Amino acid sequence: MFDFLLIRDFLQNLVLTLASLGILVASIKLWTQSDISKNIVYARLHIVGIVDISCIVILFMFNQPLLALVYLILSPFSAHAIANANYNDEISK
Repeated sequence: MFDFLLIRDFLQNLVLTLASLGILVASIKLWTQSDISKNIVYARLHIVGIVDISCIVILFMFNQPLLALVYLILSPFSAHAIANANYNDEISK
């Protein structure tokens, strides 16, 4: 019979590893992406959104649901503020 705690620890480590790899891949893509595109800010916000979701999953795995929910609520507001500022800056030019 398998030990429940051993299985839970294995699953937590697996999710943590996969989320960390997702963060690394998204960060590398964010670093190497060229500024050729017209809407590069929106593409970068999309990549950062992947990192946000990975961080929320990690917080849930470390039994921090309140912090994860606060992060889940505040993250879209900050992304919207950045996108709105870029949009208004493009209009004023």
